Amino acid sequence: MSASTEKKQALKGAEWLIKESSPFETFIPEDFNEEQQMVKDMCNAFLDAEILPVIDRIDKLEPGLMPSLIRKAGEQGLLGAAVPEEYGGLGKDFITATLVNEGLGGGFDSPGTPFGNADVARLRKAAVP
Repeated sequence: MSASTEKKQALKGAEWLIKESSPFETFIPEDFNEEQQMVKDMCNAFLDAEILPVIDRIDKLEPGLMPSLIRKAGEQGLLGAAVPEEYGGLGKDFITATLVNEGLGGGFDSPGTPFGNADVARLRKAAVP
């Protein structure tokens, strides 16, 4: 098959670990477009401004706190990223939706906390003198 007619299959998940591939076939953070980087920054800003200051209250499961944080996240457009627009979501692509989930959760999932971010918030709090 000639190079002009050969179609490359996109790598799925962590296939780059087990299949022969070029570094150019692996999506990395440097490949985020401007909108995706802005969404990631918005999530980090939300964690810093809204979650970290009340992390102790979140741990104590203060009544009404989590719904108010979720409402604030929604007002900032940080909820429903993957939901199609016709159903009230933002209709964003998979990468953007993943950035929101990762950004709000900080890569951790802790039951009983909004967005699963208590663990990352504790880590950030411990890292900042």
